[in-house]
Amino acid sequence: MTSINETRLPGVGIRFDFVTRDGTGVVLINHHSGRSELLLCSPDDPDACHEVLRLTREDARALAEILGQSQVTEEVTSMRLSMQGLAIDWLPVDRGATCAHCTLHDIEHQDEEAATIVAVIRGESTIAAPPSTFVLVPGDVAVVVGTPRGVEALATLLRGS
Repeated sequence: MTSINETRLPGVGIRFDFVTRDGTGVVLINHHSGRSELLLCSPDDPDACHEVLRLTREDARALAEILGQSQVTEEVTSMRLSMQGLAIDWLPVDRGATCAHCTLHDIEHQDEEAATIVAVIRGESTIAAPPSTFVLVPGDVAVVVGTPRGVEALATLLRGS
């Protein structure tokens, strides 16, 4: 079976990509807004897209019905960026997390390591610079900035046990 890569694009949506047997790259970007873009990339130059098809939510549903239900192999990739001692990560809040339903103030003061939640993605909405009284719930994605140790400490708190 063809391997399909899935990459979360914070603030944008989700990117899926795979390579066909003839080497053509196929990229699908599902935006939070509901629109989608289907890109076909050259077998000779994977960075060169020669076709772009923009789809509304209804168009994408119709295409999915025609193609049938797909099987996606999710490739878990770290969204962590490290630059000169600073780490940025997008961390999901798990259902079993001890800090689910806690305020950001309570979460950020549970550990001495330096990390801050600078935004929260909830469903299709992004809350930039949420107040310290903001309550995280399971399913949220916290955008965390801090030292690598601080980010890992917050990741531990946001994971279920």
